[in-house]
Amino acid sequence: MSNFKVRVRPQVALSKQPKPLKNDSASTFSEDEIRTRAYQIYESRGRVHNRADADWSQAETELMEMVGGKQPEKDQQ
Repeated sequence: MSNFKVRVRPQVALSKQPKPLKNDSASTFSEDEIRTRAYQIYESRGRVHNRADADWSQAETELMEMVGGKQPEKDQQ
């Protein structure tokens, strides 16, 4: 007969668990949906590199506009 040893991990304290995402524009759509739209934008621009952040931001904005949401205005550069 074998003696098996089982390790039991202590429960994580409730205060250490991650908080749920707040309900804002970034949590309205999944990361995959935003990524897919950002890639479509990248392709429509002729696959010009070094604009990933701008493509991602544009994708979030377009998706929010589709459902009637409004993105917070960002400082113009």
